[in-house]
Amino acid sequence: MSLWEKWEREKLEKQGIKVPRQSDVEIHEMREKPSFKKQIGILFLAIAACLVLFFTAVTYFNGANWWSNTYFARLLAERGAYREAVAENQ
Repeated sequence: MSLWEKWEREKLEKQGIKVPRQSDVEIHEMREKPSFKKQIGILFLAIAACLVLFFTAVTYFNGANWWSNTYFARLLAERGAYREAVAENQ
């Protein structure tokens, strides 16, 4: 709508004549609403993928012995042995 058409419309409205409003703009909602079913599906797929990776790692590192070969488990075992040795000496 041009500025001239706007002025003409406002002039007619001031005279009390009803003028229909014309708009070339269409408003659409751009953002999709969240789908809770989709989000729950993604969550379960992520959990399943983590479990598959975990069990694959467990079988790759010789089943039940994989935990004892880690740095953290060796560190805990060494600390426990050190504390037992210190307790025996006191």
